[in-house]
Amino acid sequence: MASSTFLSDWNQMIKPRVTTLVLATIIPGLYLAGNQSPSGFLIAVTLFGTFLMSSASFIFNQIIEKDRDAKMKRTSNRPIPAGRIGTLQATLVGFAMMGVSFYLLTAYVNLLTALCAFAALVSYVFLYTILLKPRTPQNIVIGGVAGCVGPLIGYAAVGNSLPIQAWILFSMIFLWTPAHFWALAIFLKEDYSDADFPMLPVVKGIDQTARSIFFYTILYSASCIGFYFFEPSMGLLYLISSILVCIWMGILSFQLMKNPERQAARKFFFFSIFHLFLINAMIVIDHSL
Repeated sequence: MASSTFLSDWNQMIKPRVTTLVLATIIPGLYLAGNQSPSGFLIAVTLFGTFLMSSASFIFNQIIEKDRDAKMKRTSNRPIPAGRIGTLQATLVGFAMMGVSFYLLTAYVNLLTALCAFAALVSYVFLYTILLKPRTPQNIVIGGVAGCVGPLIGYAAVGNSLPIQAWILFSMIFLWTPAHFWALAIFLKEDYSDADFPMLPVVKGIDQTARSIFFYTILYSASCIGFYFFEPSMGLLYLISSILVCIWMGILSFQLMKNPERQAARKFFFFSIFHLFLINAMIVIDHSL
């Protein structure tokens, strides 16, 4: 029972399900940056090093937000506010993961890759968690930069450079993040209000948030389709599939705007995750074909 609780607690601390989405955005860059497929070793080290850096950032986030987490129903039973993991212990583990990640990426991939991963951690911990999240409803628009670094890591790992295609994929996730996160904030509005986080639904209301989600969905969809015109290896398979799923996502965001209720927000939120996974998968599949 104790070992089960231990594993469950650290699973909550490092949020592997969220990190999986970040890792999925690395893979297209790994395949697009070179003239041949990357080695299994390079893929494994890049993904594992990024996993450790991402895990460290989530640990630091929960250390910083422990008092606010204690006020929210969704987070009050997290290991730190519940007292099952101490702040010092979590801090030491976070720094250990960060250090091992930076060493692995520098020694077995390259310095640029390590710096990209570290920049994501700094952005998430300082720009988003400390500076923006407690102060502005636009926190996720600017602070969401941390979650956009996956494509840069992928391109850096293989090509040791950051070409225009990497930045277009970066921009794609940058535009995806507000719509995705604001949908979550709609059905967690009371929790964020209890913790005094100025999330958009709390400050501007659900109607305004739904309109903003629709706006960003249109921009995100345009970036997904636009990637076809900047990446020579993309074919009709990617173009047609991206158009279809972007239309579907646009319909869901329009329905949410017309009927801004929690169930519609939840439906959009989970589809947005599927959408980003699918877009990244189709990039790799189309490139391979």
